[in-house]
Amino acid sequence: MSNLEKLIKSVEIRKPISFEYNKPDKTEGVRFGNVHAIFLFTSKSNVISTKLHIVQTGGVSDSLDSNPFPTFRMFNINHLSNIEILKDKDDFKTHSDYNSESEMYSNPLAKI
Repeated sequence: MSNLEKLIKSVEIRKPISFEYNKPDKTEGVRFGNVHAIFLFTSKSNVISTKLHIVQTGGVSDSLDSNPFPTFRMFNINHLSNIEILKDKDDFKTHSDYNSESEMYSNPLAKI
């Protein structure tokens, strides 16, 4: 199963995931969270990439907040690795800040 297929499956069955984010200048290590949307994103310079909107619930963080979780974060799927669907964990609930009608999700691949 590809990374994208795993992510879509996690949205469909509402299970949390663990993953690593391998982007330069980002903290290395495992992160945990609940995927709310996967979508195509066009930057101001017209570069299209696939993004993941997730409520990060644990793991490493670049946030300077003393208690940075849970909070929405956006990740570029091309930098994700070691994605695991945590099937033994409880189904997650939709975060109260999630807006499925957001303009950000105009080109969704999967969303709650």
